[in-house]
Amino acid sequence: SEAVATSTEKELGCVVVDIGGGTTSISAFIDGALSFSGVIPIGAKNVTNDLAIGLRVSLESAEKIKIALSSNSKKSIRVSQSEGDQIELKELGISEEKKVSKKTLIEGIIRPRLNEIFTIVRLELERAGIANRVPSGVIITGGGAEAVGSIESAKRMLTLPVRLGVPRGVEGLIDDIIQPSFATPIGLILYGAKQGSK
Repeated sequence: SEAVATSTEKELGCVVVDIGGGTTSISAFIDGALSFSGVIPIGAKNVTNDLAIGLRVSLESAEKIKIALSSNSKKSIRVSQSEGDQIELKELGISEEKKVSKKTLIEGIIRPRLNEIFTIVRLELERAGIANRVPSGVIITGGGAEAVGSIESAKRMLTLPVRLGVPRGVEGLIDDIIQPSFATPIGLILYGAKQGSK
């Protein structure tokens, strides 16, 4: 939250959802203070596992596919017009000779898992009684937040405003780290710097 949420958002009420590899962390802020925190045992690795099982490929290949489909990926998928939405896995550096449907990957495998994650987040917020007390909405961050369709899934399941949490507050040679997957380490640096100045 130090790296991705503004003080105004925390004051008005917001939720930071950090989708990590094996877990998803939830932090809710109301009136500028942490009001609720929780962890659910589902994360981005579950999306990778689903891809591996659904496509019958290795976990390493599934991870490459997930990264290539992600919105911020530097290795974006080139889909030729003649083949519709078919993706040639060899183009992604995957040894398996296979063509797969981009629509099937996104809507049939990735989206259901993201919907599950955000449904559990909503249930946790409702159980804590703060689902209606966060007008600033939800900030999703962490490596899993970069999965294709994560913002749309969050909006649909949480029925709140949603934005991608990109870390800020650091300067220098930061091009490679200003992305959601580095929100936690940048937040720790900012928190440590604040404590050191006191």
